[in-house]
Amino acid sequence: MSVEAIIFDLDNTLIHRKQAFAAYAERFVERFIVAEDPEKREAVIERLRLADQNGYRDKRELYTELHAELELKNLDTTVQEMLGFWYGEFHKFTVLMDGAKEVLSELRSRGLKLGIITNGSLRSQQAKIDRVMLRDYVDSIIVSGGVHIEKPNPRIFELALKELKIDDPSHAWYVGDHPTNDIRGAQSAGLHTIWLEGFMPWEEKGIVPDDRIGSLREIVTWLDRQSYSTNMEEGAS
Repeated sequence: MSVEAIIFDLDNTLIHRKQAFAAYAERFVERFIVAEDPEKREAVIERLRLADQNGYRDKRELYTELHAELELKNLDTTVQEMLGFWYGEFHKFTVLMDGAKEVLSELRSRGLKLGIITNGSLRSQQAKIDRVMLRDYVDSIIVSGGVHIEKPNPRIFELALKELKIDDPSHAWYVGDHPTNDIRGAQSAGLHTIWLEGFMPWEEKGIVPDDRIGSLREIVTWLDRQSYSTNMEEGAS
């Protein structure tokens, strides 16, 4: 099976969003919330984690809710101030997934085209990408907020294929953690898929990923298997 391109999700695929959010939540509580007791602090941070919904919650809705529910250090604090803190600070906590740059470098050395497709605001996602200096490792970056199309809409995957100059979508693979946005979305556009396990439960019915991995570093051994299978098929013919 020919592999010409591999396209990646960003959050909880190339970067470890859960780890970043945990560090951000600590800073947010320190800045805005009354939680001096360790148990209360832990409970507030867990409340933040659940309310965030792995990043899929509308940010104004999220901070309006937190502003109303949590005990504020300063009663004059506004929702807009909290939003400003999010947009100004969260990207500073961005951390790469283990092995991300090494994997991308290895894939590029093998002649593959590489891309990123991510849902989110253009400002936030570009800031995270630049924080960990991923831009030079890929050939295409598509952010939903910049093109006004979100995964799982197949059109956003088609845009990436066009940028990468991949004519046959079956020659491209998409790697992501979200069963719906990543796996169903990519398959609906004709790409093959690899599900990165461990971040989202599998609740999709009627589809299965073409492959699955437990860590990003497994991509290299996966590609070795693909190359071996292709060579065997060509030898048999």
